[in-house]
Amino acid sequence: MHFIHPFISKGNHSLISERSIQLLAKIPFVFASAGIYYFSSLPQPPFVMTSFQWQDKVMHLCAYLFYGIAIAIGIHPHQSFSLKKRIIIIVTIGIVYAMSDEFHQSFVPGRTSEIGDLIADWMGVSLAALVYGYMINRKE
Repeated sequence: MHFIHPFISKGNHSLISERSIQLLAKIPFVFASAGIYYFSSLPQPPFVMTSFQWQDKVMHLCAYLFYGIAIAIGIHPHQSFSLKKRIIIIVTIGIVYAMSDEFHQSFVPGRTSEIGDLIADWMGVSLAALVYGYMINRKE
């Protein structure tokens, strides 16, 4: 059973097709991608405090932790992929998007592109992939 739809039976009695599940599972990924893009487009995000020195890195780590979870939800219904391949896909998509996000930020007035942000993004998406792998292995 997929953790996305535990109440839906498999096989001929399913209320929703596997293809529909695969498409619906990508909704969090699309919204997370759009959210990151939106906040990266702002010259100064509205929730930034100036008193915490590492706040920017913590925010990047948390954003990409949730982004990695959204990717994992989107990739989970593809059971034909091995767990190792799904984890590689999660990290790869997350890192590629993080690189494009840093490139995008370099054009936004008041924002900068930093390698430290990219490292924090990588840590967040990798943590999400590790948690996903642990949860899947625990179920088996």
